[in-house]
Amino acid sequence: MTVLTRQVQRIRGPIEIGVMAFLREIGAMAMFLAATVRHIFKAPFEVQEMILQMYQVGVRSVPIVLISGFFVGGVVVIQFNYALSLFGAEVYLGGITTSGLLREVGPVLVAIMIVGRVGAYITAELATMKVTEQVDAIRCLGVNPVQFLVVPRFLAVSAMIFMLTILGLLVALLGGALVGNLILDINLSFYFANIRKLTAAWALFTGMLKSILFGILLATIACYQGMKTEGGAEAVGQAVNRCLVHCSIAVFLADYIIASLAALTYGLAEEIIF
Repeated sequence: MTVLTRQVQRIRGPIEIGVMAFLREIGAMAMFLAATVRHIFKAPFEVQEMILQMYQVGVRSVPIVLISGFFVGGVVVIQFNYALSLFGAEVYLGGITTSGLLREVGPVLVAIMIVGRVGAYITAELATMKVTEQVDAIRCLGVNPVQFLVVPRFLAVSAMIFMLTILGLLVALLGGALVGNLILDINLSFYFANIRKLTAAWALFTGMLKSILFGILLATIACYQGMKTEGGAEAVGQAVNRCLVHCSIAVFLADYIIASLAALTYGLAEEIIF
């Protein structure tokens, strides 16, 4: 066996182990998601717990979505205006800004905000319940922990991210228009003139589809990381860290896949819609 062959095997070993661990993790999360979906349609349904989680996820996230959405809209307008001014194409500022916010910035922004605030909260809450044996106590009472703990959080995150995305988009569009008018001295009618021409219906549909998928991914990863935690306080911190990392990677990966598919199907979709 040559030296090169031994080096290749030495490198390939950890890579294969990492790939297999990654695939096992994906499979376990897929099975966890399937179990969660099955329990959605089983009685009893925890309505009060779901309402509480919707408040925690949605209502308490409104301020950060409003603030970040407004300033992101303003930043996008300033950057796009600078780029378009180099070609004398400022007339398209409103349409290009709106299209960019609908397709990419809005859904990804809201998802990352929810990851930092809600994903960590849900993972820490469930992980703490797991390591302090509260989940085992629920199971001893004859209640399924997935149905009692996971389903309300899964539905709340999935639904509220969609609603927060719509709110964030509206605020970002308003912020972009106000910054364009007050700072860049762009007339509002001039700003809105080309929005309909440059903003395709497929862009809006793609943005909404992303928000739904992001909600499902974030809810699944956060609940899965919390429910699989074993150990003590240190394990809770590790679970939160894994949740943030995995959710961020999942959001950007899903965003890339949907954006690629949307670009391929743009022409056909516009013909069907119109």
